[in-house]
Amino acid sequence: MKLAFENTEIDMVLAELRRSGEPVSIEPRAFDLLCLLISNRDRLVTKDEIVAKIWDSRYISDAAISTCVKSVRKAIGDDGDQQRLIKTVRGRGFRFIGAVRESALEAALPAGPQTHSPHPEPPEEHGKPSIVVLPFEDYGSDHGQQLLAEAIPHELIQGLAKLRWLRVIARGTAFQFRGPNLDLASIGERLAVRYALTGTVLHFQDMMSVSVELAHCESGLVIWAERFEDRSDRFLAIRREMLEQIASSLEIYITQREASIAARSSTEKLDAWAEYHLGLRHLFLFTEANNTAAKSCFERAIEKDPEFARAHAGLSFGRFQDAFVGYSSDKAAAIEEARRFAERSVELDPLDPFANLNLGRSFWLSNDPALGLGWLERSISLSPNFAQGHYSRAFAEALQGRSGAALKHASAALDLSPLDPLLYAMHGVRALANLQAGELEAATGEAAAAVHAPRAHHLIYMIAAATHALADDLPAARQYALKARESGADTRTEHFFRAFPFVEPGFREEFKRGLTLAGFD
Repeated sequence: MKLAFENTEIDMVLAELRRSGEPVSIEPRAFDLLCLLISNRDRLVTKDEIVAKIWDSRYISDAAISTCVKSVRKAIGDDGDQQRLIKTVRGRGFRFIGAVRESALEAALPAGPQTHSPHPEPPEEHGKPSIVVLPFEDYGSDHGQQLLAEAIPHELIQGLAKLRWLRVIARGTAFQFRGPNLDLASIGERLAVRYALTGTVLHFQDMMSVSVELAHCESGLVIWAERFEDRSDRFLAIRREMLEQIASSLEIYITQREASIAARSSTEKLDAWAEYHLGLRHLFLFTEANNTAAKSCFERAIEKDPEFARAHAGLSFGRFQDAFVGYSSDKAAAIEEARRFAERSVELDPLDPFANLNLGRSFWLSNDPALGLGWLERSISLSPNFAQGHYSRAFAEALQGRSGAALKHASAALDLSPLDPLLYAMHGVRALANLQAGELEAATGEAAAAVHAPRAHHLIYMIAAATHALADDLPAARQYALKARESGADTRTEHFFRAFPFVEPGFREEFKRGLTLAGFD
């Protein structure tokens, strides 16, 4: 639906605000608040309702609400003194009082002959990724279980809407498209979205199965698919785990797809988002050459959009790698820039989990992991399905000797993202945490898994060597030590402890003994 008042128009489907025909920049939460107020213009919208709908019932101060309302007023040409469009009812809430004109979208239901009017400008292959989550198809379930076919995609929409890098079509529009054999190309064109998530719910005897597919709308290509099965009486209990895995998988596979699109395009045609995703592809290959290429992509993204928070966070990640793995000869400069770019990222978008993660992780480089812990906790709070957030939290806990918390968050990271580019690091943290807990067999098993994961670097081989040496498996320890030296990196014990500043002196000395037994200087 399109709503208009004075010289302003809101496109509820495309999530766009225009004044006098020109796009108006508005923060997503402010846009959501405007839509809430204008959709309920026949009544007062209370502060409690605003907190429930806009902030998911989290504790929010009155000042935060007022700031958001101020942003809305600024975007639509109103102010707190005149209150020409938005009226404040002191102590209770707000009401939209402007005269509104409505224009409905053409019927979106897929039943019957299709007479779609093409979107005037088809979705670009670059720019912020977008997705529509469609209601699932239900087969063979009773009425109570049929609710899952809508409940699951509805909860996915709510969860995905928290991701700052993805534009998600609202439920009210998405759920207009129902039925089997939907024309995803037409839906994608109609809603100007690039991806669609579809699914089925199947009930048979005492079992239930949910299948999901992520497709590229224009080509119809299935990018990722998964099936979840369990007893019907247990399915609600595993619903949260299923939703977390779906959300985490979307982040991996959409990011990979976006990078592939960007890689096929000439550099001059790439926008900031495409440069960012191409940078991620290089970044997660974890080699010096790819790290250099990644930083160049992020720098070009910042040139094209100086206020692109995630590009600054990506550049922080690249400089972190320079310092942590030893790619840069000027480690002090790398540490300073990793912190500076992360701080700028959080300044631009304090609600981005990736930005918070990079700021928290930057404290590792200055041997202050405890100072960064709050930022890592915040990244998980902002996005509970953020696998890298859980991994980074696990790493910080391991450095401080908290083996239980480290194992908990490393396990969460592995559950959320079993194919993550940082898989070697997740197993590496689990190896360290098990070693701290005195579980030598588990530690060596995790260390072996770490070095056999793709892109494991010399520090991971050093963890495996020391762990196996402390477990009295010297042949394996020396083999892993040889692999570490073959990398050509600095494998001195002193260098290892600069990267892993363990807080507990006792564990540090024990690990040093393991490195010495494995043959490191």
